[in-house]
Amino acid sequence: MSSTVSVLILAAGSSSRMGKVKQLLPWKESTLLEHTIKIAKLSKACDVIVVLGSNASLIMESIKTTEVVFLENSNWKGGLGTSISCGIDYLLNYNKKSDAVLILLADQALMDSEHINKIIDLYSTGDSDLIGTRYEDKIGVPALFERNYFPDLLKLDGDRGAQLFLKKLGDKVLGLNPKGKAYDIDTLEDYNRLLKLSDNIS
Repeated sequence: MSSTVSVLILAAGSSSRMGKVKQLLPWKESTLLEHTIKIAKLSKACDVIVVLGSNASLIMESIKTTEVVFLENSNWKGGLGTSISCGIDYLLNYNKKSDAVLILLADQALMDSEHINKIIDLYSTGDSDLIGTRYEDKIGVPALFERNYFPDLLKLDGDRGAQLFLKKLGDKVLGLNPKGKAYDIDTLEDYNRLLKLSDNIS
């Protein structure tokens, strides 16, 4: 079937453990957030939506990209779940063409368009209407939710919103192996480790 999938990038956090604006840390030829936007735009998704919160004005001034919708989550201190809810509210009320949403974090620097496309392709072939990324003992984001899940996503709050929702649905979720691409950056140590890893790959 032909599917229309929107990518929702969550980038509203304050980077409290980092001590710097994580979204703007240098990565590849731009920043962490710009890299994430780039891989989303290179994927088979129909559009890209970015949810900002802390440091929204600074980030907006620094990001050089077009054809992306930026939303500001005034309730970002309530956790990742509130950013998901913010994005879903937009999809329900202003962008009604999307059949599904693929949720992506701005700090998974090793994630790429290939993994995003695998998720979209699985959805498009009708294999599942709920597809996540498999970690050792859980399934998390990047994750795709068909539109029928939007009302539930709209109610999310807290930092583990999507993860708890996926856990609750259990066997209904199809989990994909990220093959080492799901590397989260929460601290400067994580970031420095990432830079060393990148140097070894180059």
